[in-house]
Amino acid sequence: MSQMRGLTNFITQIRACKNKSEEKDRVLKEMSNIRSKFQKGTRLGAYSRRKYTWKIIYIYMLGYEIDIGHMEAMQLCASKTYSEKKTGYCACQVLFNEKHDLLTMLTQPVKNDLSRDTPEHIQALAMTLVSNIGSKTMADTLWKDVADILTRGSSRSSIRKKASLCMLKMVRKAPENIEVEVIAPRVISMIADQDFGVALCAVTLMIGLVSMGPNPLYNEAIPNTIRVLYKLVTKNSNSGTDFSGYYYFNTISPWLQIKCLRLLQYFPAPQGDSKKRLDESLLRILKHETKRVKSGSSSQKKNKTNADHGILFECMNLIIYYEQTSGGEAEEKKSNYRDHLDAMAKLLGRFISLKEANVRYLGLDAMTRLAKIEGMGQKISQQMTTILFSLRKDQDASIRKRALDLLFVICSKENSRKITQELLSFLKVADYKIREELVLKIAILAERFATDLRWYLDVILNLITVAGDYVSDDIWYRAIQIVTNNEQLQKYAALTMSRALKNKGLHENGIKVGSYILGEFSDLVAETKSGEQLFESIHQHFETATSRTKALLLSSYIKLCNSFPDLQSQVLPVFSRFSVHADEELQQRACEYKTIIGRERKLLEDVFELMPAYENAESLDAKVKVRSKKAVSEAGATEDDDENEDEDEDENSEEEEEDEEIDLPDQDDETFDAILAASNSGVLYKSESLQIGVKMISGISQEMKMKLFYGNKSDYALENLTVSFKGPDALDIQQSPNQAFTVNPKEQKAQYLRAICMKPFSEIPEMTVSCTIDGEEHDFSVKLPILMHQFISPYQMDAGKFKENWGKFEGGEAREVISGIDGKELTLKVPEIFHMHKVDIAASAIPLVGIFNASKDGRVIKLPVMGSLAVKNGNCQVIFRSKHQSVSQNLLAAFKTIFA
Repeated sequence: MSQMRGLTNFITQIRACKNKSEEKDRVLKEMSNIRSKFQKGTRLGAYSRRKYTWKIIYIYMLGYEIDIGHMEAMQLCASKTYSEKKTGYCACQVLFNEKHDLLTMLTQPVKNDLSRDTPEHIQALAMTLVSNIGSKTMADTLWKDVADILTRGSSRSSIRKKASLCMLKMVRKAPENIEVEVIAPRVISMIADQDFGVALCAVTLMIGLVSMGPNPLYNEAIPNTIRVLYKLVTKNSNSGTDFSGYYYFNTISPWLQIKCLRLLQYFPAPQGDSKKRLDESLLRILKHETKRVKSGSSSQKKNKTNADHGILFECMNLIIYYEQTSGGEAEEKKSNYRDHLDAMAKLLGRFISLKEANVRYLGLDAMTRLAKIEGMGQKISQQMTTILFSLRKDQDASIRKRALDLLFVICSKENSRKITQELLSFLKVADYKIREELVLKIAILAERFATDLRWYLDVILNLITVAGDYVSDDIWYRAIQIVTNNEQLQKYAALTMSRALKNKGLHENGIKVGSYILGEFSDLVAETKSGEQLFESIHQHFETATSRTKALLLSSYIKLCNSFPDLQSQVLPVFSRFSVHADEELQQRACEYKTIIGRERKLLEDVFELMPAYENAESLDAKVKVRSKKAVSEAGATEDDDENEDEDEDENSEEEEEDEEIDLPDQDDETFDAILAASNSGVLYKSESLQIGVKMISGISQEMKMKLFYGNKSDYALENLTVSFKGPDALDIQQSPNQAFTVNPKEQKAQYLRAICMKPFSEIPEMTVSCTIDGEEHDFSVKLPILMHQFISPYQMDAGKFKENWGKFEGGEAREVISGIDGKELTLKVPEIFHMHKVDIAASAIPLVGIFNASKDGRVIKLPVMGSLAVKNGNCQVIFRSKHQSVSQNLLAAFKTIFA
């Protein structure tokens, strides 16, 4: 690239431009020149193609929009020369992204460059592209090629590193399609590689694998990981390892140490020799940092300090993890890392008082997790002064947030009043970003540690006064529940709220709480407060209240009339006024209350007697936890209208439980037709008790992959669920898991299917689902949306080549005229559903090109397929041509099944 004089001159001219306008003119001129050169096509030499591609890359990096050069970059990728490939791969990584339309066309050239016979330096280019911009489709197609490079022992270190990181990208993109059993053993062995660079990449890939879900295979990584960590921490070179080149400010490969410590947090504590090595490693890390902090060596370079801190905090995270996971074990099997916890608490106490903001943040975060361990909250409370300073005075909002979380964790009966008072004081000046969370935490702490319920009520009223806008309905609902369920608190609550309501500036949430409590318990303060006084204190807020609050106030007025009959003359005008109000809720309440007052006294007393105590009332803390868990569980679930309706009925229904009748009918034709017309996902089966969703990956090779989602909507478990298949011998359908499994009530389970095509077919495969529900066996059949078109992959072809090849396949033709077809819909759907390339040609018919993929005796078979669709007056002439007529005939049968 450095020898390209034209490129060097262009960059020099751009840098010499005096202003943006002059630069833009020069860029547009060059773009026009490049466009004219690229129009020459094959007449453009390899050197010129590379030069102009590099110019496009430079122009793109300057921030200009690029609309040319994409096809040329892909042609360079498919070249046989390394210099051209390097240019093409670089351009594709700069100009494309994971969602680019042309990225699919790169899959085959990349696959060719990843083959076993390709030189390693070309494989490196291909893996770099996949690591940077690889899509899910690309990962599904290429993972076996990358796995072959990864598991091949003859690959150089640099290639194994690239293969590891490339595989990590694929695991993140398509975890359900990669067979970890193939790559896990090799990755585990690479962790112990003498090259620490290879080991670092292997540990990184291992973290990616275990984070996707547990697997017994992964446990083999524990000994290797601990050996590497021990070697790095103790600087043990007895094994012949050369540490030179891996020192970073006198610390050996700190990134690898951090990754090893992080990986171990996915596994239980080790036993035997591995445990001894790990204990010594962790102890050395803690002692080293304790010694450094005590010596006050602040003169060290910042990079050195950051590296040491990174290792230390990851070491603390591992010890905390072991302590938390061993909490439920027998005493003799408990983790013995508790000896380190005191030293960690002291170290963290020093860190949260340092000037470095990052260290303070990490220190508070680690302290929060450490405080959750039994017995550590009290020791960390000794740092209360420093924590409160971080909450009140720190300029960094994220550090204040961490300090708030830590105070919430260390709060106990002994210090709850102090912490709550501090948080209330801080609430007055707190950032608006954290006020809502701060209010919620104060309310939870006040309820959790309330030895005197009057103090709890005062805290809630204080919250409403200081930050009423951030007091959620859950908070004041809970306050009312507690007052209603505790008779000794009711009189105090009524007196307190009667005083609070005198304040004309009281927040609306306070008005709601006060009006409800006075409406219910006004008779308890009748000795000191008259009915007129109570009514006036509430009614002064009526005009400025919202409609929802006004409805609550109207209910309070009728309840006051129940306790003070002489108030009827004052309340009736309010009811009369709102009996003709535009708001339906207010109008209905006013009319009903007005009618009740006009009837006999006993009706009023019966209707508005005291509310009973709330049964099974959840604490605010429990309610928030349940809601958080529900939000997490629903985050990855598929949304469905019928399921939402079922959930609403479950929440709102208080009827007696009835025996649920389970009915699992066969799949209906309407559902099957809908999934056939879908591109890659939809509902495969639907009944009142069970729903099966499906995601499909097809149109790539001879393999089609499906992920089934069994959603149990009933109140019974679907036990011993198994599936069996009946269909053409042209398909080999495999399932995972292949053993019986259970889907619990209101739960969703996944199952993976892989269909391998061995020859053309037209018969639709059928799946029989069998399960046991409440001791009764059920089975039903489901047709699978697997037709021959799922094994067609697109093939790029221009108009000239299409016309040239169309006549060659005339002997293998299948044609038919089908009536009643929407031409516009067909134009949009067929290329996408049939995975065929639509040729850009001026013709009345729609020309299509693809490759039929099959596999026989381990050998991949690829047969070209061409098609033509002509729609006129609601009739469609469908023509498919191939070398083998069976391919054309069966593809025509698939077309008729979907569209006829």
